[in-house]
Amino acid sequence: MAKSTRTTDDFERQNEAAVREAREADRIEPRANTATYEPQKGLVWVELRSGFAFGFPPERVPGLEGASAKQLSVVRISPSGDGLHWDDLDVQASLTGLMADALNLREWAPRFMGQTRSEAKAHAARLNGLKGGRPRKTSPPA
Repeated sequence: MAKSTRTTDDFERQNEAAVREAREADRIEPRANTATYEPQKGLVWVELRSGFAFGFPPERVPGLEGASAKQLSVVRISPSGDGLHWDDLDVQASLTGLMADALNLREWAPRFMGQTRSEAKAHAARLNGLKGGRPRKTSPPA
């Protein structure tokens, strides 16, 4: 009997942790509320839970190029809200990935944030720390 209680307690803790992680992801990551295809504009239109909306041309998603308007209009949102699925076409797209591509985040964000991190930089910083840190700047003689 004690084993089932411990298993139940473990399950409760794991479930609470999963719920906390899901809420945090909902707060931070883009999540779809609705997704439709607008043939007159040639865009898949996504309204986010945050109130923002964006559209993208289906040609930007591998597997959607050349799909008919009817096929594109049958889009399903994943339960988490981060994924778009076209079951008949066997195509999935992540909202996070679509937005990162749309905003060119790989190149733009590091410049916007003022830093770029790499393993080489981290290694150099560790070695520099072992030497006592960055040397102080000295003023030129007057």
